[in-house]
Amino acid sequence: MTLLARACTVGGALAIAVMMIATCWDIAARWIANAPLHGVVEMVEIMVLASAMLGLPEAFLRGDQITVDVIDGLVPPSILAILKIAATLLSAAFLTLLLIDVYRPMADAMLFGDVKPDLGVPVYPLYGVIIFGFGASALACLVTLLRQLGGGRRR
Repeated sequence: MTLLARACTVGGALAIAVMMIATCWDIAARWIANAPLHGVVEMVEIMVLASAMLGLPEAFLRGDQITVDVIDGLVPPSILAILKIAATLLSAAFLTLLLIDVYRPMADAMLFGDVKPDLGVPVYPLYGVIIFGFGASALACLVTLLRQLGGGRRR
């Protein structure tokens, strides 16, 4: 799972690099030759989606998601461990529900041939990236849960 999460993170980083290069190219071409890059806004939209969805699994696996530790100092460590296990279970369940909920829009986009207007990129693979990101994240939550239950290390 660590290798999959790392591959997702590398893919997300590449998406950010593509987004930065496209934006810089668009700005430079617009400024120098008054010839902006066609479809750069859609390209950035797609790359933001890819970077967000591909960055999730490793964040869950490493426990680097945003947390609020208001209660951490108020309860004994054993209760805190139970709360963290419950939170991990709820995260996995919620990610699974999101994954299931995205399937119908993906099927509709495939059925009706939805495409991005400027670039003509089919929309259904973008939903596929969302499903993959949520699935890999739910799997990362389950790996984290096994570590928590086995008393294993966090990273």
